[in-house]
Amino acid sequence: METIISFLHHASYSTLFFIGLAIRLFIGMRQFNRRGVGGLQHFNNYFVGLITLFMEWILKWAATIMMLWGLVGWLLK
Repeated sequence: METIISFLHHASYSTLFFIGLAIRLFIGMRQFNRRGVGGLQHFNNYFVGLITLFMEWILKWAATIMMLWGLVGWLLK
């Protein structure tokens, strides 16, 4: 955990923005590929779906914060 925090403090603002963007695109691609004919997401069981959606929600928020942090830092620089 300390390594990740150290990386985030020393990374440039553009790097933070593009890492956040890549995380958002990766999660969106996974959600798109999980859809069936009717447009609904398919999971093996309820708990797998619940855990998957929760983790994706957390990662999407973290990626959004990284993108905003990078964008604001980039513009104020």
